[in-house]
Amino acid sequence: MSITSMLFVFLFLPLALAIYYLSIKPVKEYVLLIISFVFYSLGSIDYIFLFAISIVVTVLIGRTMAKVESNKIKRVLFVLGIVFNVALLSYFKCFEILLPLGVSFYTFKAISYLADVYSKRAVLDDHFVHDLLYLSFFSQIQSGPITRYNDCKRASDSKTDIFSDGAIRFMIGFNKKVLIANVLANITNEIFHAPVESFSTSYAWLGAVCFSLQLFFDFAGYSDMAIGITEMFGYSCMENFNYPYMTESVSKFWRRWHISLSEWFRDYIYIPLGGSRSKNKARVYFNLFVVWLLTGIWHGVAWNFVLWGLGYFVLIAFERLTGLPERFKTKIGKVLYRIFSLLFINFQWVMFNSKDVFSGMRFIKRMVLYQNNDLANVRAWFLLKDYAFFIIVAVVLCFPIVPWVRKKLVDKATAFKVFELVEYVVIIGAFIWALSFVVAGQNNPFAYANF
Repeated sequence: MSITSMLFVFLFLPLALAIYYLSIKPVKEYVLLIISFVFYSLGSIDYIFLFAISIVVTVLIGRTMAKVESNKIKRVLFVLGIVFNVALLSYFKCFEILLPLGVSFYTFKAISYLADVYSKRAVLDDHFVHDLLYLSFFSQIQSGPITRYNDCKRASDSKTDIFSDGAIRFMIGFNKKVLIANVLANITNEIFHAPVESFSTSYAWLGAVCFSLQLFFDFAGYSDMAIGITEMFGYSCMENFNYPYMTESVSKFWRRWHISLSEWFRDYIYIPLGGSRSKNKARVYFNLFVVWLLTGIWHGVAWNFVLWGLGYFVLIAFERLTGLPERFKTKIGKVLYRIFSLLFINFQWVMFNSKDVFSGMRFIKRMVLYQNNDLANVRAWFLLKDYAFFIIVAVVLCFPIVPWVRKKLVDKATAFKVFELVEYVVIIGAFIWALSFVVAGQNNPFAYANF
């Protein structure tokens, strides 16, 4: 069940919220756990028992680790827990065409849970159900964010506006997904499924740029909805995107894009390998290589994903080695490097979205080496003209315009309230418009649902 479906928006979510808030406090987490399993069964019924077993086994290992005093036994349990979860993930990634819902995301949460318990960063309470809920919370199960155990806690009771904040955040994410990502998918689906040999350079660039925008608004839209749902149930949730296409470099892009995944690889792979602490520079770059190789494989066991991950390794290693873009003394140098970074990221998304390495290379070749095709040029122009409004809105919303205006008006009470009212009217109006799109059948699966 998609969280942008009418079934979810008008039945599942309202019913879940009503049941949750009508239940008494001691059983609220049990109620939310049941709701989460019902949601999972509606989306991946064939794997519900495997999902339950994997979560229970992980929590049992974590709880046992927290109680035993022998470091040797703890280490054995930790290794067993990691092997168990990695083996499940590897099996489905390598051998299953249809993946269990959110398998990559809850596996990474399970590994972080075990690692934090083992290192004593996570202090477990007496409520077994809290651990189960952390691993299965339905709002984050499909595509993250990959939150940490210590962050899975109810917000302060004094924060009375968390529900309304969550509702607005949910609508913002819904609008991003339905009104921008789904609409741009009409362009990208056509272009990426067309024979590359028929491409013109303009047609290829239109597909590449639109996919970069589509993927951002698709995934950021899901993250906004997940954060909003989490807040509506009274829990806090980490941010996952921070205007990534505003990046100054390739390295900084990954501090803005899918932040929870970047931090996961940093904390549980890169730092344990030695991170940047080693005096041996070759070791540091080896650590980076391992992280980006695994990042590619995490997205898919295919050569285009491996090449995609290693491409980021090469550019990030280059930036670390040269000190760019900080070494540029002039503003023009930094601006040019920012443009270069965005172009590189755009090429990376082409490889990411291609069915194999050779398809991706042929697509990029059409972008780099000028190719003329009158029919493709005409088609590109028609697509651009028909979807110009949505493309312009997507580009504009890549910039932090709303936060900038809010900051400018923060000391002007009346103007700030007027702007806030207008903002809410636009969000709610767009949400109603987006609902009409879904009712009309214009709804696509989330891009990260298969990872």
